[in-house]
Order: sequence, then C-alpha cells, then structure tokens
Amino acid sequence: MNYFEFKKKIEELPYFETKELRLVLGDTFTTSTLTNLKNWVNKGHLIMLRRGLYVLAEVAHKMDVMAFATKIYQPSYVSMEMALSFYGIIPEAVFTVTSVTTRKTKEFKTPQGNFSYQKIKKEAFGGYDTIKNDKFSFNLALPEKAMVDFFYLNRNILDGSRHQFEGYRLNEDFPYDAKKLAFFAHAFQNKKVESLTQSFIQYYVAK
Repeated sequence: MNYFEFKKKIEELPYFETKELRLVLGDTFTTSTLTNLKNWVNKGHLIMLRRGLYVLAEVAHKMDVMAFATKIYQPSYVSMEMALSFYGIIPEAVFTVTSVTTRKTKEFKTPQGNFSYQKIKKEAFGGYDTIKNDKFSFNLALPEKAMVDFFYLNRNILDGSRHQFEGYRLNEDFPYDAKKLAFFAHAFQNKKVESLTQSFIQYYVAK
C-alpha cells in the first residue's frame, strides 16, 4: 500500500492510533504497515505526536492544538492558562497546552507544540465541555473550573491577596459564576483552594 492509498482509507481520521488503524485497515494491516508509518514520518507525510499516535502532516496545521492535547494523554481536559487565555480571562498568549488528568503528571514535546498534564484527584476531575469542530473534538474546562484548577495547582504560591491576583491581570469584566466557582472548589476538599476561591469571588464576582 502506498501513501496515497493509505491516506484515502483514513480520510475520516485526522489523527489516529495504531489500534484504530488496525480496525480501519482490517486484514491489510500487517507488520509492513508499521514500517510504512515510520517511513512516512521520515518523509514528512505523517507527524508522530507520541508513540502510536499520528496525524497527517497536511491537516495538522489546520487543527486546534487542544485537539491534540485531549488525544495525547487520556483522560484529560485542557485547563489552566490555556483555557483561561481561550476565554479571554488572562491576556497573555500561551505556548504550552496545560491539561489536567487523573493519571500521573507528564509532559510531551511534539512537533505540534508542548503539552503538559497535571494530576488532580479523581473527585475533582470534571467541569469541562467537549468541543466538536469538523472531524475532531477536544475537552475544555469551563471558565470557572479552569480558574479553580489554577488555584489548586498553584496553591503553594498563592496567598489570596488582591495584589497577587491583580498581578495576573485577570479580566474583571468576565461574567464569573460564583456558584460554579464554589462548587468546583469544594470538590477538591482542600481548605486552601476553598479559601483562594472565596477571595477570588470577593474581588471579582461580589463587586
């Protein structure tokens, strides 16, 4: 099978794992298929995001990097600075896609960008939507969950002061939902997180 024949067979899969490829190709999937994948990566036809996960090079630049984040390490959803930037809560451009997961903390450096995964407890995992776009989708934290995840994963350096919050140049006009903030904070069962969240509500919601 040459690359053009291969591309036609997987045209509905903008990115794919080898286990998915086995299902699509059926009996035509052989050990030579794995050799072809390696060769096509070397020729620039495919991009390997991690071992066993590939994307067609010609469509990679058209895809949102957050779609790669959700696929690279599961279960996970994009949160923290990337989500906050997406919603316009922080002004800075973000170059590392940070997600949260229930698995161990891990980082991946790929040709499509850097992806960081931070572990949180299972009880606090949630509060995200699945965004669908054409042939791909990704999991994205709700604004309030992204903020509370930020509090949790930075709880050792945050003191809850207004001055420190202002240093992050948070959008004071964003319509934060106090009930959602408190709900997500409570799920962590962490006094520091709940304290930081209440301070945030006082400064940015109960104005």
